[in-house]
Amino acid sequence: MLNLLYKILLLMVLMISFVNKPFAKTKFIGTHKDWTAYSNNEKNGKTCFIASEPLKSSGDYNKSNRGKTYVFVTNVKNGTNHEVSVVAGFNYKKNTKVKFTVDKHTTLLFPIDDRAWSESPKVDKILVRKMKKGNKLIIKGTSSPGNVVTDHYSLSGFTKALSLIDKNCS
Repeated sequence: MLNLLYKILLLMVLMISFVNKPFAKTKFIGTHKDWTAYSNNEKNGKTCFIASEPLKSSGDYNKSNRGKTYVFVTNVKNGTNHEVSVVAGFNYKKNTKVKFTVDKHTTLLFPIDDRAWSESPKVDKILVRKMKKGNKLIIKGTSSPGNVVTDHYSLSGFTKALSLIDKNCS
């Protein structure tokens, strides 16, 4: 359990390092259909990621209270590859899971505040393999007030965008 907690905290630090900073330090690599690739050079090294926004969202919630939402796949040069994460645009309800469904294959992610991750790099690799073959991604989570929110993403362009960060940051 401590190993999982350590990994989650490490992943949070990595995601916060490029999600919450202005995109001024983040360099655009390219776009393929619904996915965009970026790189970020910091003192600690180079990080690359692809991101996509939902095509549509549904649920009973106040849309003006929701921040930006994304799905990311991240590579850290000479480090982790194909780390999958979600930024919800709201804080998830404590002690809930986030459903990450590629076509009909569902995996539960673990939320902390407004982000969610899989349980391990092994699961990330399975998710990426499913995303390469899949057509659509649906992410379903419960906000801290208890509203169920469903985001629908396209996987069109995913494989080509992923190859961009694999070339730039593996």
